[in-house]
Amino acid sequence: MTRAPMMRPWNRLLAGAALVLGTAAATTPAQQDDLDPADVAMVWHKLTGEPLDLAALAERSDAVRRASNFDRPDVLKAERARLEALLAGADPGREFTLKVSDNISQYDHDKAEFPIALFQSGYYVPLQAFGKEYQVVFANAASARAIPMAKEPAREFDARLNRLGRNVTNEIRFRVIGKGDPTGSVTGALVVRAEILGARLLDRDGAVLFTPKVVPYADAVAGSSDKPTAEAVPSFDPATSDVAGFRVGVKLKDLDATLQRLYGKTGRSSSNSGFAGYA
Repeated sequence: MTRAPMMRPWNRLLAGAALVLGTAAATTPAQQDDLDPADVAMVWHKLTGEPLDLAALAERSDAVRRASNFDRPDVLKAERARLEALLAGADPGREFTLKVSDNISQYDHDKAEFPIALFQSGYYVPLQAFGKEYQVVFANAASARAIPMAKEPAREFDARLNRLGRNVTNEIRFRVIGKGDPTGSVTGALVVRAEILGARLLDRDGAVLFTPKVVPYADAVAGSSDKPTAEAVPSFDPATSDVAGFRVGVKLKDLDATLQRLYGKTGRSSSNSGFAGYA
């Protein structure tokens, strides 16, 4: 585990990253090296135009909290100006490097490959910045999702992975390219779409186990018949969904009308639990 970077004064609320699936609880901390999650968040807000409440961030900063009541207005003003300058100066073309504790799944005999957990659909790297969680998804992860290997060399490689507990360090060089998961697997308001520029799988001693051949996102989209849009995939909205043909959240009289149209006369009844409904 490498040493965590020194936090900047305006960034002390930040926590580490971890590998998780969907919204499952994170259990394995990432090794961040020189990565500052707030830098990733700043670039994302600058690139996408998503609003960032700089006034609230300034209010919560260490500088403002430490200031006396007399000095607080001036310190708050200066802190707000500094944050505005940082956002304005964020470089959308900046590259980042992140080391994440990852896992290599069992050998897939049908596909002759070892799946890499982080690069499967639905996985993301959460980064804690500004008191919120940003979900980093890799748009071109499909080209790096597995280690292709014939069965005979795979047997020895599998034994090596077992000695490691199948745990590896995934070193990823990436840049932020937009918002939203193009596959629609990860949803939320703070989904950071990133492009992998390079990656290496390392063992516990830092030796390279595998280097995926990463396909640039633009090339992956151009070669796909199912081309994702530039905007984020809309998240699930239960108010616009149907369950077994019935719209969720409608008024009781509308539900009654639908039931009568489909099934005939209805009547009110109560269950043992005391819930009143139509039968």
